[in-house]
Amino acid sequence: MARYKVLKSVAHSLAHSFTSTLNWGDADYVMGNLLRRAREIGVGTLTIDLMSGGAEPPELCTPPVQRAVAKYSDWLRRLVSNHGSDMRYVKGATLTVRYDLAVARPAQFAPTELESPYQCSSEITDDRGTVWSASLRDWWVPEPARPPRAPRRWWEFWKPAA
Repeated sequence: MARYKVLKSVAHSLAHSFTSTLNWGDADYVMGNLLRRAREIGVGTLTIDLMSGGAEPPELCTPPVQRAVAKYSDWLRRLVSNHGSDMRYVKGATLTVRYDLAVARPAQFAPTELESPYQCSSEITDDRGTVWSASLRDWWVPEPARPPRAPRRWWEFWKPAA
């Protein structure tokens, strides 16, 4: 029997996973890609509609962010099912990442880089109008830009990277 109460756990899992270091895109984490782009254009909030796979504003949707939006929109359906609920119960699902671009401090492990605080909120609205939500707050720093490494032949795996 499908349940409503587990939608709170689904919202929590979505927010934690999106902000985790397992969410990698190109040369940086998706959160780092997002923060770097937010600083470039001066817009600190990304809202993702997980039901439709759309995200606003489109200026923040770099290719790694677009791939993450598609992945999490698809994952929502499996996550709801794996938690013992049913997508028929879900009428809306959003994920919002909000950076405070006015605040920055030197990062603890990379003092030359600046980190900014963020809040990631996930909301799932069920067919009864109940909103199940989770919200996380922390700091994020984009990965420092690194020059691309020269590829090595497969038999040179033991050589240290240049």
